[in-house]
Amino acid sequence: MKKLAWLLAAALMMTLSSAALAEETLYEAENAVLHGKSTVATDAAASGGKAVGRFEGSEDTVNFIISVPADSTYDLTFVCRGIGGGKTNKVSVDGKPQGEFSCSGEAYEADTLRGVWLTAGEHTVTVNKSWGWIWLDSLTVTPAEKIPDSVYDVEPVLTNPNANEDAQQLFTYLCECYGKVTLAGQHCEYGTIGSECYTIYQVTGKYPAVLGLDMMSYSPARREHGSSGGSSVEQAVKFHDQGGIVTFCWHWNAPNEYLKDGTDNGNPRWWGGFYTRNTDFDIEAVMNGSDPRGKEYLDRDIKAIAEQLLRLQEQGIPVLWRPLHEASGGWFWWGAKGAEPFKQLWVYLYNELTCTYGCNNLIWIWNASTAEWYPGDAYVDIIGEDIYADKHDYSAQNSKFSKLLDVPGENKLIALTECGVVPDIDQLIQTNARWLWFNTWGGDFVYKKLKYSDEYTEAALLKKVYDSEYVITLDELPDFD
Repeated sequence: MKKLAWLLAAALMMTLSSAALAEETLYEAENAVLHGKSTVATDAAASGGKAVGRFEGSEDTVNFIISVPADSTYDLTFVCRGIGGGKTNKVSVDGKPQGEFSCSGEAYEADTLRGVWLTAGEHTVTVNKSWGWIWLDSLTVTPAEKIPDSVYDVEPVLTNPNANEDAQQLFTYLCECYGKVTLAGQHCEYGTIGSECYTIYQVTGKYPAVLGLDMMSYSPARREHGSSGGSSVEQAVKFHDQGGIVTFCWHWNAPNEYLKDGTDNGNPRWWGGFYTRNTDFDIEAVMNGSDPRGKEYLDRDIKAIAEQLLRLQEQGIPVLWRPLHEASGGWFWWGAKGAEPFKQLWVYLYNELTCTYGCNNLIWIWNASTAEWYPGDAYVDIIGEDIYADKHDYSAQNSKFSKLLDVPGENKLIALTECGVVPDIDQLIQTNARWLWFNTWGGDFVYKKLKYSDEYTEAALLKKVYDSEYVITLDELPDFD
């Protein structure tokens, strides 16, 4: 009887707890704690008839004092409108960065930072200037739906029906890892002897499982300026021979004939020929047929990169292939004309490399961020996201992870394909945002003067992550041969 009474009491407590967690709480911005030059303005379009702005300087912040009933994840929904167009601004909780929210300049709209972990009790949610220049209406706190384990059930079937055994074997392994462990990755153009990997090894005694490389120097437009092509392919071979996994991006230089005049921050335009600001190359005109000369250059470049990918294929090396990255940002020419030309280019590149050139060692990673830019499940094996969080922001970035789940029509693997800060593996587990791998960018994000730098990721956190039983490093990879 005592046991039955205890079970009934426990069930009642669970019911009451669920009921409490089901509630949402609205906090008006005009009732928050304002700092700097934050100003309350009358606005009939805002809830309560008031909003707070304008976030002109870094000292202009709004602090919401919130309270939650239990340790759990919560959605933070901000309602705002941009001044003079769309804007993005930062959010921190109790002084720790949590992510960003965005709004357009046309009307008040909501954007949700999903799955923020909060302990029971009171917290301070702060809106900080990033772009600034918004009118902030309100914050609503709602218990978040837990990321279900079912999202990690991904069929180990590649989109390319002719994918070779090397690619299929690696993809099967990644599917087995997904949701259970996260692979450590590092962008380092010189492999395990490169400064990034060297300094990581000095801190952790281990090397990353995934090595990030770039096809940039093989672009014909760079070779026309004397680039030898670099050694990325050779480094990929060496890392593969050490038992590692390689991923390639491609900073694709536009043809030199389309470069703008002058220089870019003191450098010749070709040095950053992949940036929109340095070229008149119009991918929309190329894809709709109105620039046949540009199409010839496009095909020339694809052929050149196919030759390098085939070199890797001949040596039995599968490639986590991430071309046309960060397109939705618009800063690269392949995203400068919007989503439709980008998607056309993606499908064209996919078909050229797989069908025309027979690059069957590729696992295709789409990395354009929003659903509007998604070319379709038939052309994507893995979804990637690039996140450069604030220094020492070790959060799981689970809000972005959750949003990416909504992009494909079927479950896809999701990876943190570029980051400036290594996420805390404990937070990934806590929020169930299980990025398949993280790939830290190189240079100052890792080292300075050939010594590991704590500026972005502290050495203690890095060692904790690399030592975790939930993180795979080079020494822990299986023998794929």
